Amino acid sequence: MTIASRLDRPRLADKVALVTGASAGIGRAVAIALAAEGARIVATGRREAELRSLAEQCAQAGGSARYLAGDITDAGFVRELATFAGDVDILVNNAGILTYAPFLELTAAQCEDMFRVNVLAAIEVGQRIGEIMTRRKRGHIIMMTSIGARAMGPLRSVYGATKHALAGITKGMRIEFKPYGIKVTEIAPGMVDTEIRNSSTHPDTIAAFKNLPYVPLTPQDVAEAVVYAVTTSATCSPELIELNAAGA
Repeated sequence: MTIASRLDRPRLADKVALVTGASAGIGRAVAIALAAEGARIVATGRREAELRSLAEQCAQAGGSARYLAGDITDAGFVRELATFAGDVDILVNNAGILTYAPFLELTAAQCEDMFRVNVLAAIEVGQRIGEIMTRRKRGHIIMMTSIGARAMGPLRSVYGATKHALAGITKGMRIEFKPYGIKVTEIAPGMVDTEIRNSSTHPDTIAAFKNLPYVPLTPQDVAEAVVYAVTTSATCSPELIELNAAGA
């Protein structure tokens, strides 16, 4: 291979990247950005039609994508997903939900749902794909947390707690996976303009969103951070990337 051909080769050529929560928002932007770098995407989410259109966008970006629709809170589905994905080089553990509301008004079901998706499902996916990576003695895991993991604020106490838990889990994964040559990076965005915010319908939350004194991040902002992390050299291991909106 000549020097010129090496320079023309996409940075993630031949890499398989599994992205959870890929139907929309951050996950979708990440999948397209990685595909543009040559990665072969394995996308998962609950909405098959959106995943189908994502696969088309990945192809237009110069990459390729397969998808498997399902619910990652179902351990049986996660096992199926791991088999479907095969030899994964990059895992973007992104799927998450949020409900912003005053602490006294959050229901037990809302709290349980956030912990089930944001923490327990992320653990299950990390374990199944981590098993594959440890056997191969290589890989890179991206854990998507939040600025809220470290900076608590009104209306998001329980959501922030789920991300705080995930940040702690990420540190433990990094320690345990290091002997296997696996990098683990936490990416913690601030407010991102995605449809996930539509799940918070409390009047106080709607008013807070409406009166934001800054422009939120975009999914593409977060996707660029993911691309940076997974294209660093073999001797560089980004551990934490925090992203905040200018003026926040």
